[in-house]
Amino acid sequence: MAATTKVELEEGEYALVIGQDGNRMSVRIEGSHIEEEGDLPVPVVLVMALAQRLLNDPDFHDEMLEWYEDHDEEEEGTIGTA
Repeated sequence: MAATTKVELEEGEYALVIGQDGNRMSVRIEGSHIEEEGDLPVPVVLVMALAQRLLNDPDFHDEMLEWYEDHDEEEEGTIGTA
């Protein structure tokens, strides 16, 4: 059985969970209000768009990795809010 990690999201927070099984990548979106009817909050729409783009656009996938590698050293440990 694979190890699991629990992440607690506060109200209004959403997470894009990316996994890999061999050469296949999987994504899922977690958050407290994703199932509600009506308009989805902007963060959910952004996460859904990012997930779709990662799965369906190999060039975007590679560009994201390159961008991260270019910015990793200069911004180490500064992930936060925008």
